[in-house]
Amino acid sequence: MAEVRIKDIDEHEIDTILAEDIDFEGHLTFKKPLMIKGKFKGEIKSTSSLYIGEKAYVEAKTEAGIVSSKGSHRGDITGHSRVELFSTAHVDGDITTPDFVVESGCKFNGYCNMGGAPRKEGAHPQAAHPGAQSPAPQGQPQALGAAQGPAQNQHPPQGQPAQQQQQQQQQRPQGQGPQSGQGGQQK
Repeated sequence: MAEVRIKDIDEHEIDTILAEDIDFEGHLTFKKPLMIKGKFKGEIKSTSSLYIGEKAYVEAKTEAGIVSSKGSHRGDITGHSRVELFSTAHVDGDITTPDFVVESGCKFNGYCNMGGAPRKEGAHPQAAHPGAQSPAPQGQPQALGAAQGPAQNQHPPQGQPAQQQQQQQQQRPQGQGPQSGQGGQQK
């Protein structure tokens, strides 16, 4: 797989830079590209580009045309055009954008929405956690995991993948029906 590389921005192309020694708190709005190299806490709203430096720490609800980060960001990000996370970036928050570029090594903990239905507050997808099972749609039975689920000789619940059903059937002793202890024919 090819490695993703994001184009680095030249600081001379940026109109405003909040330097490393700046610790700013409040509401930040701007119309021309801005770079944060220090600390910021609050809310950021812009139609232009926001660049977060490698040593920067931003704790904010952020909305901008392009959000490009090399540093730490805590809070939700909305990038109207794109969100770029360099390998040194660390983001804890949800991202909403039509174009999402991530370099290998980046740390992203949150939900990403790229034009689908908006997320219900507090509902992170279960698939983000290894070994977790997503809830079954209403009206359909949910497949149970091995620790909670049916004994090996029982018939698997509906909705379980066919491959798992076949594996369980192959493990049953010859001549037994779908339910252990129930002789006779299948219903």
